[in-house]
Amino acid sequence: MHYDVIVVGAGLGGLTCAAALARKGVRVLVLEKDSHPGGTSYVFRRGDFHFPMGPLSFSYPGYISSLLSYLGIKEPLEFKRNHFQFIHPQMDLVYSRPPDELRRALAELFPQEKRGLNLVFQELRPALKLVHDVYQWCPDYLPQKLSDVQKKLVKSEYSESRKTRLAGFARTHSGEFLRKHLKNKLLINFLGSMGTAGPTMSFLTLALMWHIMSVEGIWYPSLGLRGISDRLVELIRAAGGELYFGLPVKKIVVENGLARGVVAGDNSLVGSDWVVSNADYKTTFLELVEPGTVDADFIKKIETAPYTGSELCVYLGLNAARCDFSRMRATHLFYSPQNQRPDGYLDEGPKLDGREIEICRWTDNEPGQAPAGYIGLVLRVGLGHKHFARFRTGEKKRVPEYRAHKTALALKLVKIAEEVLPGLGEAIELMEVATPLTYQDWGHRYQGSIAGWSWSQEWTESFGRKLLVETPVRNLLMVGIYAASELFMGGVPTAMRTAELASHLILEK
Repeated sequence: MHYDVIVVGAGLGGLTCAAALARKGVRVLVLEKDSHPGGTSYVFRRGDFHFPMGPLSFSYPGYISSLLSYLGIKEPLEFKRNHFQFIHPQMDLVYSRPPDELRRALAELFPQEKRGLNLVFQELRPALKLVHDVYQWCPDYLPQKLSDVQKKLVKSEYSESRKTRLAGFARTHSGEFLRKHLKNKLLINFLGSMGTAGPTMSFLTLALMWHIMSVEGIWYPSLGLRGISDRLVELIRAAGGELYFGLPVKKIVVENGLARGVVAGDNSLVGSDWVVSNADYKTTFLELVEPGTVDADFIKKIETAPYTGSELCVYLGLNAARCDFSRMRATHLFYSPQNQRPDGYLDEGPKLDGREIEICRWTDNEPGQAPAGYIGLVLRVGLGHKHFARFRTGEKKRVPEYRAHKTALALKLVKIAEEVLPGLGEAIELMEVATPLTYQDWGHRYQGSIAGWSWSQEWTESFGRKLLVETPVRNLLMVGIYAASELFMGGVPTAMRTAELASHLILEK
């Protein structure tokens, strides 16, 4: 059996790429390890509740809507904006607002920093304007081999002035920039991370982050993320593409530096002219591609460049009448009981005291995912994979103590969240807990990583460019959030954008 393209994994990146190719008559095969599409962009059921496996919402709704229309989803999409709130002993702020409104709100909270805030936003404002469509015209965010349309965009938009400014933004550390104008540590950390963690990213990534939050906004689609995944499956099959669920890929076959197909989980050899991997880079090149196939220096870079960390996630089905939500003024609330340790997100220990937690009233977006009078709530906190590794005895296999341990951590997290949501513990009707091992074995994320490559300035520059769709193996392309060195559009749109570009590279050949 031979195909034009084999797609490894049916996450949003893999599905988008397959749909774009199938609609052009390309013979596509998608192999997915799970029994459902979408990867973590899907939901699971517990009792009468449905909960999200991963993303809760996304940015760039206009781009997503346009791309889905191009792929064949003709029903109009409606989007609901999600807002974000931060609560700390020194501040309580809904910060998903336009830059000037945010500046004024912060100046009211930190009046002694008013002048510094004016200077910060004075420098940030042109950067926000510059990056809003940077993915369309900057070569770092485009394939190495440009199409004619891309060449025209680069020529018309990528001026020497813009090139110089972007390079300067990338070289400037966000912490250095913020500390130049501000003195309050909490304010510096908030503007540098949208939380209490110290700033680690470049000024360029900082501008992208705030553009997504303050200008583009974060939205939820009327179809839901599961609905988008399901529609893409329908489009692929309607165009003649083939999808098999519950059938993993064991190996990507490479001969003389050229991808030639895959070995499926049933040990069948399936040939193809192209392979597109929706797995992450470490899984693809450290597990699926045979050792010695790729240059050792490249492998070393993949091995050493870190991913973002993992998390503990607690899903709660609540009796809405028993919990006081009066302090929660947005769908997403980040709560920090006290000053967070600088390494809090990466700390491998199980202690939760002082950690910043995310609280999402999930059923604000989809009320039908809970029975009448109930809501679905998601609690998340960064916790490292290393601590949990000792509980794993194999894929989806755990030692007996694991369940009790994760339940105890979940109850501690509930207790912390109850400081801002009185009555939370008494309102719980159902609880499910995910750990970094869950993200590893069910989400198929390398060591449970949840948000792509590290966002620190040190590592985002290590690849020399932002787009990592093309690989050293000819005709092996990458799609998804790990196919870019930073989530320049946020998670979901970056995954779909890399897929769109991968499909163009194949079609142009």
